[in-house]
Formats: sequence, structure tokens, C-alpha cells
Amino acid sequence: MKFEHALAMFRQGTMTPREYLEEFIAAVQEKEGRIKAFACLDIEQARLHADASTDRYRRQAPLSGIDGMPIGIKDIIDTASLPTCMGSDIYRDWRPRADAEAVDALRSGGAVILGKTRTTEFAIGRATITTNPHDAERTPGGSSSGTAAGVASGMICAGLGTQTQGSIIRPASYCGVVGYKPTWGVLPLHGVHPVSHSHDHLGVIAQSLDVAWALAHCIMKYRPTKENAPLIPLPSLGAEGHPLPRIAVLKTAGYKELSEGELGAFDERMNRWRQSGVQVSGVDEHAELAAFCGELDGVPSLSTEMVASDMRWPYSQYCKNFPAETGEKIHGLVKQGLDISAERYLSLIEHREKLLARLEALSTRYDAFVLPAASGIAPLGLENTGSRTLSVYGSFLGIPAVSLPLITVGHMPLGVQLLGRRSKDHELMCHAKRLAELN
Repeated sequence: MKFEHALAMFRQGTMTPREYLEEFIAAVQEKEGRIKAFACLDIEQARLHADASTDRYRRQAPLSGIDGMPIGIKDIIDTASLPTCMGSDIYRDWRPRADAEAVDALRSGGAVILGKTRTTEFAIGRATITTNPHDAERTPGGSSSGTAAGVASGMICAGLGTQTQGSIIRPASYCGVVGYKPTWGVLPLHGVHPVSHSHDHLGVIAQSLDVAWALAHCIMKYRPTKENAPLIPLPSLGAEGHPLPRIAVLKTAGYKELSEGELGAFDERMNRWRQSGVQVSGVDEHAELAAFCGELDGVPSLSTEMVASDMRWPYSQYCKNFPAETGEKIHGLVKQGLDISAERYLSLIEHREKLLARLEALSTRYDAFVLPAASGIAPLGLENTGSRTLSVYGSFLGIPAVSLPLITVGHMPLGVQLLGRRSKDHELMCHAKRLAELN
């Protein structure tokens, strides 16, 4: 049962948060041995928090719109009550002294933390052991592997993830759930192990758009900032009466990674939107849009340069002090980063600002931009967490992105990705909800 339906029952007194939690615990007991979404669990503590939530609803005094929601926390995000191991032997059994800022906010709102979800090594390196709930032979994506798999398998309603290049949008696509990566800076990163200060985003993977927004909004409400201030007065998504958005398809060189069947399924979804009255424009209809897509082709490599440079701290120390425990990919990125000059880094920032200006200019004509959320369905095997090519644009530009589970290819899901303007997260999510409700 989705949380928005359970919430109505909590308020009516026809279901309690404890009863709701037990449904998820039963799913954990049935599925976790196969899916391996969790790095650690604390079921008894979750029951205590669900009981406290039940008491608050009985007194008609819930703390927030997420009071009683069973969630998971990605294991690069600090939790004082549970170990935070970063997917690395370097931090095996390490326990922080305090919760991350976002975790503290969610506790303040009454969220019920069921456990820590598995991540790739430091959210950038070696894959973890989590499997895809739709096909155990395929990756769930990374790096927010456990959060996406946990939501898709019904073991949690939602969870926190992080994205440096594609680590929310891609696993959400592979697992067939909603992924929301906010505008850069909207959700606080204090207490989240860094990968790249220029690219890191905290975000949400969830059962639905409403659940994703509720979880993110709770963090904003308890941790207001300059970046999220315009979003705090907007606690819910309203699609009813919301006009159909004007959509531009971002067709980049990354489409070459899609199979004919995957590309055909995406095109079919665009045609269905057109038939429902949505204005969907392609690069052949607008020269400036085509030029912008051409400029995006260089973003994956430019993004990796910035990330590698940012990783000089603390990863150069990990490579030096714990060489055997640090994966080959991280060693390679650190080596690449040490060769990037300050002048080159500043030129990358300048290029990013120029691309953002072009996006803003296009936004006078379009309300949102659309493309596949990943370069196809989840690949076979667990070592390859998939390509970041189509999910990196939103991270590089720091703009909001959402993956909608609207396409199926064979037996596997493929997300439709919407990108919006910086700080217009609520607007983008309302557009997404309106589009998701179409046939």
C-alpha cells in the first residue's frame, strides 16, 4: 500500500503506523535474503518509533506529513543509531556520533527508519551485492542500489539516496520507481560522505511522486535554507487543473547506447503524450534546441573531469593509506584528478554556466525537458551498474530531475526523465505528476 493511502487511514484511525510497518517487515523477511538491499537493519527500534507514531495519530498530533513512513537511509549518510560503512572496508562497523542533517530532520518529522541501504563503494566505486527486484541476474543500478531495490521490492516506502552523476535517476529507472534529484543545494549534505562538492546532491527514491515530494519537503521544512526557501510554502503536489506542460526532447549522442526496442518504447511514450494534448517538440523543430543537445554531448567527460578533481580530498588519502581497501576505479579517478589544473577546473565551471544560460533561454519556450532516464534497461550482471551518460546532465547543471516509471521493455522497467529549471523543483514535480496521470 502506498503511503498516501495509508496516511489517510492513519488519520481516520482505520490503520496504525505500527500495523503499516509490519507489512514492510514481512516483506523484508520474505525478500531481503534474495535482494540484499540493506547494509543493516534495526527492526525493533523501527517498531518503537512506529508505536510512538501510532500514539501521536491517536492524539491527532502527527509531527508532519511523513509521520509513520517506513524509510531507508543510504549507507554513506550518517546515522548515530546505526553503522555508516560507506560501502567500504575502510569504514567497516564505523558508527557516527551524530545523524546527518537530513536524517535528523526526518526523525523530527516522525519518519520510521528501518535500516541502512547498500551503496557502491563511497557511492562512486565498486558495485555492491544488491540485486534488481525485477531480475536477480541484473544490476539495480548504482550508487543508490539498496534504496532503489528496497522501494521496488516493497520493503520501504521511500529512502534517501545521493547523486553525483546518475546515482538516483539511473537506479530508479532500472528498478521501476520514482527518483527525484533536487536542484543542487536544496537538500543539506552535512553528514553525507563527499564524492564531489560540485556535483553531489541529496535526493529521494520513492513509491510515488507524492511520497518523494513529502519526504524531501519534510527535510526542507526542518532545515530551511536560501536555496529551498521558495519551496517550503509548497507542501504537496497539485496536478489537478495544472496545465499540460510544453516538453522538449533532449536527443543527444547518448541515445546511441539505447537498443532499437528501448528507443522505440520511448518514442511511443512521447507519441502517447502528443495524442493526449501535450506539446512535445524535437530537435528537428527548433535549431536552438538541436544546438543545445549537441553541446550536451560533451558533458559526460567534462563532468568526470570535475568529479575527479574534487575527489583529491579525501580520496587521495584513502588511496595512500588504504591502497588495498580502495577500489581500482577510485584509484584511477584520483590519478586523473591530480592532473587537472586550477585553470582547467575554472574553465569547466565557466562552460557549465554558459550551458545553464542556454537552458534558461530555452525555458522561455519549454516548461520541461525529457529524455530516457538511463541508457536502456538494467544490464545483466552485478559488477556493471550501468551507464551514466543520460543521467549526468542534471547533475552537471545542478537542475532538478525526476525519473518516472512509465516504460516497460520486455519484463524490465525503463524510466522517463524530466529536467527542469534551477530552483523550480515544485513546478517540475507538478508537471511530472500531470504527465504520469496521462494514458
